[in-house]
Amino acid sequence: MLSIKNLNHEYNWVNVLTPSETEIASLINDYGVTSEMLGYVLDPDERARVEVDPDANITLIIFDVYYEGNNDNEARTLPVGLMLTKGTLISFMDVHTKFVREMFESQLKKLGSDPVIENQFSLILPLLYRLSVAYFKPIRLADKKRQQIQAELRIKTNRKAINEFMIIETGLVYILTSIKGNVSLLNEIKRHAKELTKDQADLLDDVIVEAQQGMEMATMTSDMTARLSSSYSKVLDMELNNTMRFLTIYSIVLTIPAIVFGFFGQNVQVPFQNSPIGWEITLIIMVVLCLAAGWLLMHNDWWKKR
Repeated sequence: MLSIKNLNHEYNWVNVLTPSETEIASLINDYGVTSEMLGYVLDPDERARVEVDPDANITLIIFDVYYEGNNDNEARTLPVGLMLTKGTLISFMDVHTKFVREMFESQLKKLGSDPVIENQFSLILPLLYRLSVAYFKPIRLADKKRQQIQAELRIKTNRKAINEFMIIETGLVYILTSIKGNVSLLNEIKRHAKELTKDQADLLDDVIVEAQQGMEMATMTSDMTARLSSSYSKVLDMELNNTMRFLTIYSIVLTIPAIVFGFFGQNVQVPFQNSPIGWEITLIIMVVLCLAAGWLLMHNDWWKKR
């Protein structure tokens, strides 16, 4: 779907939401968009970057945005395309990222009717700022969730909590990867965008600062989550080893009575079979052997937990 809005006498805004073949043809014929650029911007797996086509006078900015999905296990970042052509800003979104259009519309309302627009960066830089700051919320929520799980693990270590750590860590990997790509993209804009005014350059610096702050927050939370997950996994492994060690010792000790009674239960001549206290002697032999086995195991530190 194509939505076209006149911003002023110089600039138009075209919002593209999951375009059909007819709409793609319209973009090529009416706005001079190249097939190559469309291939980049419509790729859902495209990384954050800047692509410039000087012949067609097109600058493409692909920026990774965070969206709130319905499933906690799904990746929550997707690319949004901002294409700058002569006199037209074209934004590309899908059903998950259409909230960006609402953000942009609220930004335009603040400018009023027939706003003065120095160039298209006056439109996209405030949007990139808001999209960069939007990463703070999921990072803080992930850190808060980590603290809650950590508090539960102090009381009782369990495999479910470790799995929740892994879910948090996976989500942070996607977020951190996207933020790193965005930071590289913003720095690339700073190096190559010669038409930026002083105010725009200052705003771009602010966007870079916020994106870097988000990257540092995500890195710290991801590292802490990974280390805690690893530490508690080791604790669970040690507890399992201790349990297996106890069961091994227990089975060794319980094997001795079976051996003793099996020996004296043979239908052959055995010691003490005619003794009036033969049963008691058998019990004493069994107890002595069990105690000896227990002592040997204790002497070799088998009872100690590791």
